[in-house]
Amino acid sequence: MTVAPHVPVLLESTLDLLQPAAGRRYIDGTFGFGGHSKRLLAAGAQVVGVDLDGEAQAACQDLAAEHPGLTCHHASFRHLDRAAAAAGWTRVDGVLLDLGVSSRQLDHPDKGFSYRADGPLDLRFDPTRGRPASDLVNTLDEGELADLIYRWGEERMSRRLARAVVAARREEPIATTGRLTAILTGALPGSVKPMPVLSRVFQALRIAVNDEMAALTEALAQLADVLAPGGRAVVISYHSLEDRIVKQYFDRESRDCLCPPRSPTCTCGHQATLRRVTRRAVQADAEEIVANPRARSARLRATERI
Repeated sequence: MTVAPHVPVLLESTLDLLQPAAGRRYIDGTFGFGGHSKRLLAAGAQVVGVDLDGEAQAACQDLAAEHPGLTCHHASFRHLDRAAAAAGWTRVDGVLLDLGVSSRQLDHPDKGFSYRADGPLDLRFDPTRGRPASDLVNTLDEGELADLIYRWGEERMSRRLARAVVAARREEPIATTGRLTAILTGALPGSVKPMPVLSRVFQALRIAVNDEMAALTEALAQLADVLAPGGRAVVISYHSLEDRIVKQYFDRESRDCLCPPRSPTCTCGHQATLRRVTRRAVQADAEEIVANPRARSARLRATERI
């Protein structure tokens, strides 16, 4: 199977906001296949490329052989502080988090990220850590599985789908993306298009397997300590769950007080550490969406360390 090259999303907007230049330091917390990092390096910046995916790490090492300013760090972006420390940096000029999965991960059936091709039901960014999605699908009780699909996939038919999965696994454990896809499709009413539902269920399993929302929350909480004054963080999200967390955190940390609006005085003691750079989420224009359809759902938000 031919795997399509990964095309970085909102590349020019990201560069405009991060303002790379010689001597500046950046953490690319989701290195992927280096689409954003290549442009940071081309501007003379130093980059630490962080990624859990082994193939992405190999791509990072290959690029590092050509660019001495690149250091590779095999870890989750939830440990931004460790990535900086491993490079001997106390503060950085920018952090990039391009969330979700890369085109190459989606297009590679052996990774099990997509319902479009049959492969092992895994969905882990690093298959050497944690439990594969097949474990969740085969061991969670019906209520737990339905809650997972609803919480992380926002799928309204979660209970119907969970019921079908539990019934099917009684006959034989569910080990492949193809079998799960067939079970879910067969459980849908004839009037419902399967692709959006399948996408939401696979998203829910991927988020749960990789603990993505907790990782994002932990990474955001480190920005004030990792960024130098004036340093910026750019976060690109692909669904409402991620974008909501980012928006709410940036809003919260740009306020000097978290007391209710009608409170006569501030008693919480909270002080702003960040300044919002983008008032609204930046989205891909029509030209980029035509060239890279996966940019359609991207939402970019940026903040700056006070």
